[in-house]
Amino acid sequence: MNDNYDSNEKIRFIHGLLKKEVEDLIHFISSSKVNLADTNSPPMDVVINDKEVIIYIELPGLTTSHFTVYQYDDLVVIEGVRPKMVMPKASFVRVERESVRFRRILRLPFCVNEGDSKAKLKDGVLEVHISRGACECSL
Repeated sequence: MNDNYDSNEKIRFIHGLLKKEVEDLIHFISSSKVNLADTNSPPMDVVINDKEVIIYIELPGLTTSHFTVYQYDDLVVIEGVRPKMVMPKASFVRVERESVRFRRILRLPFCVNEGDSKAKLKDGVLEVHISRGACECSL
């Protein structure tokens, strides 16, 4: 029983450390003076209504195998990689679209129903719907 308690305490401790790291990263990103056009972050719009939050993020030329969307507590993380363009038997005259990793993190302003979200990728725009939960939380 004591070993199980120790394991649970270790997990809670690690969870606390990771949550602090993510919060620090979000603070750094939100306080950054860098122009969005100078980063690898795809543009994102967020809409909130009475029932849900809707996230729109531009991912032109990508398929669902190029990115991942996941939720961790009150955070939504969208990350992936823009693949390098490969053209056999051709040489590029100009290359401006880099193969880069990207990540967008959004803190949700309310609790959500786990597993009650939808996403679709259409015409290069990812649309994610996340429903509000009925829980009490302090965000």
